[in-house]
Amino acid sequence: MTASCWDDFAAFKSLVRERVEELLAIHVREVARYAVRGGHRWRAMVAIAAGRVFHGEALEICLPVGASIELAHAASLVLDDLPSMDDGKLRRGRPCTHLQFASTQWAVDMAPVFMINLAYQLALANERAGYRERVESASQMSHVSHAMIAGQELDVTQASNRGLEGDDGMLTCYLAKSGALYGSAAEVGAVTCGAVFEDRLRLYEAGLFLGLAYQFMDDVCDVVATGDQSGKDSRVDSHKETAVDLFGVDGTRTRAKMYQEESLDRLAVYGAAANTLRELIRNASWAPS
Repeated sequence: MTASCWDDFAAFKSLVRERVEELLAIHVREVARYAVRGGHRWRAMVAIAAGRVFHGEALEICLPVGASIELAHAASLVLDDLPSMDDGKLRRGRPCTHLQFASTQWAVDMAPVFMINLAYQLALANERAGYRERVESASQMSHVSHAMIAGQELDVTQASNRGLEGDDGMLTCYLAKSGALYGSAAEVGAVTCGAVFEDRLRLYEAGLFLGLAYQFMDDVCDVVATGDQSGKDSRVDSHKETAVDLFGVDGTRTRAKMYQEESLDRLAVYGAAANTLRELIRNASWAPS
């Protein structure tokens, strides 16, 4: 990646999206190809931008793990949209995967398993990273898979949703379902580029708070955006309690901003090499770009 791309956030976004699409096109099969296509690629960008804090060649080094994170995210979307969960109809401006491939439901059932295993394979086969870094990256991705499942269970059952205070309720759900994936994306990028434990933890926390901010903004999206704007169903969360139900649209936006600031605070010890990640934290949104 040229220096100008690190200095130009729009160019960074465009290049990361292009490179992730190219890599995924090589490896994924038909149903998975449909499920993983499109999207902002924020999570891959987080991994690469976090890696950039520690290594100038972060794009090449972190591209496989960035694609891996996107595969894990896409797998979760396929499952989220199933009739047994959110019963989604529209995702990324297209029919949800289970609707597009309704005549071959067996392939839809297999696709998330394929994508998760491919994610591990890409991370472990990353020749630009050391053996230890590859294993640690895959291990971290395993941890986040468990967290996302736990978060989805809380989301579906609405277990103990009593607000954002304490260790239970909505914040616990959002930390696991959304925050952990962003946190792991940042930590995996840092690990792949050789970060030490203290820096890994700091980057994980930065990603975690970014994930919370994104989830709160996504709750706003569910209420204020049309399907044409967001690429997915509107009011899909109307049957359950969200941050908007607790705080209203403006209050949810305020809290999203608060989490963004918490994320940025974790990067205060780093210099200009963290600027791309800072721009991402300020700009990550459901809105089209």
